[in-house]
Amino acid sequence: MQRALALAKDARGHVWPNPPVGCVLVKEGAVLAEAATQPGGRPHAERAAIEQATARSGISTKGATLYVTLEPCCHWGKTPPCTDAIIASGVRRVVCAVRDPDPRVNGGGFERLQDAGIEVSVGLCAQEATQVMSGFFHRIRTGRPELLVLEHTTATVPDGADALLSTIDGALSLRTRTSQSVKTTPISEGTAFGLLVGLADIGLTTVAVSARDPVAEALLLKESTELD
Repeated sequence: MQRALALAKDARGHVWPNPPVGCVLVKEGAVLAEAATQPGGRPHAERAAIEQATARSGISTKGATLYVTLEPCCHWGKTPPCTDAIIASGVRRVVCAVRDPDPRVNGGGFERLQDAGIEVSVGLCAQEATQVMSGFFHRIRTGRPELLVLEHTTATVPDGADALLSTIDGALSLRTRTSQSVKTTPISEGTAFGLLVGLADIGLTTVAVSARDPVAEALLLKESTELD
């Protein structure tokens, strides 16, 4: 699970709108494959690890144990459910760090696996996994992305953040990574609440902002009011 957490941590900031998840497949004491959620959020970590293992000649995932940092999804989105891929792979046991609070999952993934006869264990390294996916959990809980407040001013999206919100020449801009570089998009400020909800609506989970930026005070005031 520690290796799965390390993979998830490395993916943080690169896989929104999905959470950064790590997965390791183990059989008879040997690692068959390992993967994290891929850039852009797809494929998910579980499916990527299973596909990696089956692509290797002579490797069977039947009877393997799958370690994953978040409950496997059980709903159809842009890709089929990870639970279906796990069941089809012949995995015997799933060890998961934490339950997925997304209403589309929220225990349904575990139930689907157990109904298929797969042993499920939950809670290993739950605190560490929650920290790695803090932005995702914050967005599910509040409907807004987590704010990462920087002490310094920067033009670079920092590690661990999906995007950087900054004021450039008096105008508010959002910087996000692309496969080639960084994309800068001008955005309307509106209210602090509306801005945060809008950022969550496009899938962002963790947004960085400099404490010295003019927009920071309004955003932080909104967050502190909600916490109170």
